[in-house]
Amino acid sequence: MKAIAFQSPIDLLVANYQEHLIHVAGLQPSTCQKWTFFVRLFLQAQFKPRTRKLRLRQLEPGALLNFVLQQGEHYPPGQLQSLACALRSFCRYLCVRGHHPRDLSAALPSISGSHREDLPRYLSPTQLQQLLESFDRRTSLGKRDYAITLCLARLGLRAGEVARLRLEDLDWRNGQLRLAAPKGRYERRLPLPEEVGQALATYLRSAPPKGLTRVLFRTRRGQHPLRSGWLSQRVGVALARAGLGAAGKGAHLLRRSFATQLVQQGVSLKAVADLLGHASLSTTQVYAKVNLPMLRAVAQPWPKEVQP
Repeated sequence: MKAIAFQSPIDLLVANYQEHLIHVAGLQPSTCQKWTFFVRLFLQAQFKPRTRKLRLRQLEPGALLNFVLQQGEHYPPGQLQSLACALRSFCRYLCVRGHHPRDLSAALPSISGSHREDLPRYLSPTQLQQLLESFDRRTSLGKRDYAITLCLARLGLRAGEVARLRLEDLDWRNGQLRLAAPKGRYERRLPLPEEVGQALATYLRSAPPKGLTRVLFRTRRGQHPLRSGWLSQRVGVALARAGLGAAGKGAHLLRRSFATQLVQQGVSLKAVADLLGHASLSTTQVYAKVNLPMLRAVAQPWPKEVQP
């Protein structure tokens, strides 16, 4: 007879909160893992790990603020921001589920972080064209990497989303690309630009899938799917080859470039967030800083000196 593993009230509460993040909030698994780690840390600091009853209704705003201040000795500002976001989300969850009579999320003020103050680095249209022209599209490898780069630059996909693409995700008839939902997220459908579609078709003709594999982007011999980190590394190599920076991971740079160009063209942040698959609009708001046409429109001319 198997022994039944004991789950403490903290374990059960964190598991239920994780289900909420996945199935209701629709967050990425990596974000869910990070936030549940911080919430568990907070609960273990407030209650004994194997206590049989959590007195959640007795939580006070001061307990949240003190916990964040204490963690400031161990975490840099960027991690503290994630910690505060996790606790705000958890406070809202407790209120919605009736575990606490009030939403205590307002007890946690915004935490400044220098990494959010800088303008997001991005490629200009001229630089992006320079990158695309650097691929040798006479070879299968060049055709593959060119198609990968277009998926990142014209659709703003994450490296992981590109790596997970399968043949059945291409809806040629309707000109759409289906992004299969990883656990906890909603399926997305994006328009497939003609330029991207042609690059994908050219690549598939030069390197048709072998065996039972349905993954779109594969290694040179076509036997294994490309991992997201290696895929991003290939973009970094191309950036260095085009004289646009040192070799490194470059997939997210193209995603930022895509978002920045949309904002500069006047596309609303809500529409950009939907295209990028952001669960929260606050993630997209950093791109408002690069809306140069908007900044020019609202800038007031310098008052002329009044002559006596």
